[in-house]
Amino acid sequence: MLEIEYPIIQAAMGPFDTKELAAAVATAGGFGMVSHPAPAPEYGILAIIADEETRIKAFNDVKNRMMGAVREVGRKAKGSFGVNFRVAPEQPDVPMLLDALIEEREKDPNLQKKLKMVLCSAGDPTQPHLKKIQEAGMLRFQTVPSVYHAKKAEKSGVDGLIVTGYEAGGHVAYEPYHTFVVVPEVVQQVKVPVVGGGGVCDGKGLVAMLAFGAQGIYMGTRFIVTKECEFNDKVKQAIIDSSNKYPKEATTIVTQGVYGPLRHLKNRYSLRLYELTQMLKNEEITMQDVWAFESEGTYRAKGPEGNIEDGAIWAGQVSLRIHKLMTCKEVIDSIMQEAEAILKDLAKKYT
Repeated sequence: MLEIEYPIIQAAMGPFDTKELAAAVATAGGFGMVSHPAPAPEYGILAIIADEETRIKAFNDVKNRMMGAVREVGRKAKGSFGVNFRVAPEQPDVPMLLDALIEEREKDPNLQKKLKMVLCSAGDPTQPHLKKIQEAGMLRFQTVPSVYHAKKAEKSGVDGLIVTGYEAGGHVAYEPYHTFVVVPEVVQQVKVPVVGGGGVCDGKGLVAMLAFGAQGIYMGTRFIVTKECEFNDKVKQAIIDSSNKYPKEATTIVTQGVYGPLRHLKNRYSLRLYELTQMLKNEEITMQDVWAFESEGTYRAKGPEGNIEDGAIWAGQVSLRIHKLMTCKEVIDSIMQEAEAILKDLAKKYT
């Protein structure tokens, strides 16, 4: 369906557009993903509730950066890639972005060959304007965290599902449905192809997902710790160091976010955001207070400042298993080599 060499999809990960990462993954035989970027630092996440003039400026900035990324990946990538849209109610720019994407693709034969899929996340898959994706000749996938959401997405007409367990970094479900449970059950309950993610970083994870009946894997945190990822190198090192920093406890924590729960690497910022989450539950503060704090830290770690204590580092539980900075090609090649070796070894042992 996606015309890729290996069954490995790079997860969409803001706040940048991840164009360099997407091009590298696509060139290495996986499926690259241009991410839906956050509003620029001068606007912040609070642009979604700002005055109309500010909101329009912020959304136009997102559109220009995202379409520029699509054009660049189209030029650089030797393989297929896709685009992610966060389709939550808090993201009213999606209809505009979708129209712009379709226009870009229609006027560029190269994009028509390479831009295969739009991945929708964090929102309702039944929104009427999302049908435009397939009408324009692209595949429509949806990320889902549960069997209920998988069935709803399938009924809406999606071509495939990305099923992510609670182990994943960034946006996670309100309920802790874990990868080991939710992926095989979704496979049993739907007819469309399923790709599994959340806690996957190597060939062992690929073999497990294939055993569960999934068609491939969806990885975010492992691809952050690559040389091509745009995130600040200090963030990559923080993920590598996390297992030593927290040897007796989890390296990540789940807090409130704009679109629901968010899994972060533990640092001063995420621990404070967790405190604010508890205050929100006790009605001591408002959601706008949480958004303001979240907005202020969105770019601080991953951007040029590289402040890994006072900025957001969205990462999965699999952080404790990542110990080396690699190129995207090295990551993908090592996954395939390990998976093939495991499958051969299992066949010898159990047949």
